[in-house]
Amino acid sequence: MSKASRHTSKQGQTANKQSNNRSSKQNGLANKQTGSVSEKQTGPVTKQTSNQSPDQTGSANKQTANVVGKQTSPASKQTTAAPVKQSSPGNKPFTRQAIKQDRREERQRRFEQQQRATRKKRIIIIGVIAALVVLAAGITSHAIINNSHNPTAQNPSALPTEQVFNSAYPPVDGIYCDQLEQTNFHIHVHLSIWINGQQITVPQGTGIASDGSCFYWLHTHDTTGVVHIEAPQIATLNLGNFLDIWGKEFPQSYHDELASSTGWKIYVDGKPVTGDFNKVIFRSHMLITIMYNSPKAPIDTIYSWPASLPQ
Repeated sequence: MSKASRHTSKQGQTANKQSNNRSSKQNGLANKQTGSVSEKQTGPVTKQTSNQSPDQTGSANKQTANVVGKQTSPASKQTTAAPVKQSSPGNKPFTRQAIKQDRREERQRRFEQQQRATRKKRIIIIGVIAALVVLAAGITSHAIINNSHNPTAQNPSALPTEQVFNSAYPPVDGIYCDQLEQTNFHIHVHLSIWINGQQITVPQGTGIASDGSCFYWLHTHDTTGVVHIEAPQIATLNLGNFLDIWGKEFPQSYHDELASSTGWKIYVDGKPVTGDFNKVIFRSHMLITIMYNSPKAPIDTIYSWPASLPQ
């Protein structure tokens, strides 16, 4: 290579170096200026932004708070005051209506209570009347039953009732077997019985328990034919009652005659009596003569009553 060429090449290289150096410097300077400018421009902006943001935010918040507070406060005051001021005149008609409604409901409740009380009283009255009717019916039935066993002018044949003393000797025709002889109603009759021409002896102890534990109101103490009528009160007792008490002890061979309603002749105090001899009612010191198929039998007209049997 010639000197001229080398010299030209060196110059070219030198020129390239210088060009590169200038480019680098310029680029560096440009970058520095750009960075500075960016930093300077960004810095104030950032500072202003950061400075302004809290301030402006604070101010804005304060203003917003103040505005909201100011606006809210009157609104709150108005809201708080409004119900009091507005509800007072508004509630007056509603309160009157409520009072009227309460009064109507109260009147309705009282009316319903009165109706319930009236129904209850009516039920009680009906119940009392029904109870009185039942009680009256019971009393009437009891009175009728008792009257049927108590002698009265209308029912002279009635007999009193009492407790059974000895179950082996139950009542016969309503006549009880009592532990002791009765004295309230105490009379005596004399009885003579003739069947087929033969006199039937009235046995001793008829109407008295075999162990002596009780006495029927109609009984005998001996074989004289004297029948003792001793009852707790005045009673209408007859010959049929005595024959029923005599019952099984009466001679078996004469049961058919006793059961017959015909063929008998009856005499009371010596006088003939027609009808059923069982219905001859006992009276004090009565003399009874009954005879079946015994035309020649004597008729009792007198009897010597012992002093111990005054009536």
